[in-house]
Amino acid sequence: MKKIVRMTTALFLMPLWFLLPISALAQDSFVSLIYHRFGENNIPSTNIRLEQFRAHLDYLEEGGFEAISLQQAYDFLTDGTQLPDKAVLITIDDAYLSVYTEAYPLLQEFDFPFLVFVATDPVDQKLDGYMSWEQMREMQANGVSFANHSASHESLLRRLEGERKNEWLQRIEADIDKSMARLNDELEPFPRVFAYPYGEFDIQTGNLLRKKGYIAFGQQSGAVGSLSDQRWLPRFPINENYGEINDYRTKVSSLPLPVISVTPEDHFTNNRQPRLEIELAQAGGRIEELACYVSGQGQVPVEWEVSGRKFHVSPNERLPEGRSRVNCTAPTNSGRFLWFSHHWVIGIAELGESP
Repeated sequence: MKKIVRMTTALFLMPLWFLLPISALAQDSFVSLIYHRFGENNIPSTNIRLEQFRAHLDYLEEGGFEAISLQQAYDFLTDGTQLPDKAVLITIDDAYLSVYTEAYPLLQEFDFPFLVFVATDPVDQKLDGYMSWEQMREMQANGVSFANHSASHESLLRRLEGERKNEWLQRIEADIDKSMARLNDELEPFPRVFAYPYGEFDIQTGNLLRKKGYIAFGQQSGAVGSLSDQRWLPRFPINENYGEINDYRTKVSSLPLPVISVTPEDHFTNNRQPRLEIELAQAGGRIEELACYVSGQGQVPVEWEVSGRKFHVSPNERLPEGRSRVNCTAPTNSGRFLWFSHHWVIGIAELGESP
């Protein structure tokens, strides 16, 4: 049985690589932000107020951040192309009309590139509140990128009644392919980048997308680094409840906690108190101050192995059915935080193994 020690003891046993400078991380990472609606104040859970959004863009411009294009992010992830310090990828999900009427003019004003993940069925159905293909073509002509967010915008994890595993996988693959075909018909989309509807994924959906050649984004917090798992890259969700400027400053300045393995690998579990083992590569910063927080429970204990390279974290209490997260952060001497978030999907009945 592996020997576990509390943080106070583990500090004396940590190797010297924990004390190395973190300057390399700054050009080996970017922060990805996810927005949905703009100025739709009657839907606060997915909306950002326009005064908040302008404050965000002002902060990026004045704070020396560089908004990068999807191509820059993709080149970094696939070829290791170096990024500028304080690189930020702005993404927007679903293709709501307020992207065109409100966000697009502001982002043009600041000359910031951005990416829209399109759920194609609502656009094809001409539902109220969604952009048209004509509007998106205009945006693309002015440098906006578009990518796949599924056709139906249904959770990839939910199975139909009586649906077997192979039938479920075939159905969601067809949904992903349908969206890509429609994007190819109407736009010139980025071909192999995907965002999970609702940020819901597990190992099977992640492996399916990897097999199809996609890099995929979730909605769990954290910065993206060269060690990040490209089956479920993190993005910071931004809405009006989590859009105040002080909170925003911390998020856009974050750096990736250099995680090289997470056990168990799957994000779906029936265990209401799942235990994670996280192994780190080199990490600067004040790692002795690493703290982890679980959705709805606040800070939870961190247990280190004697090597100082692995730690364990579990919820204090049983988690509810559905989505939960653990966020782990450690400060650096520069005022920026190393950040990692793990996404759990707990015991949803529709997700269980079908015969």
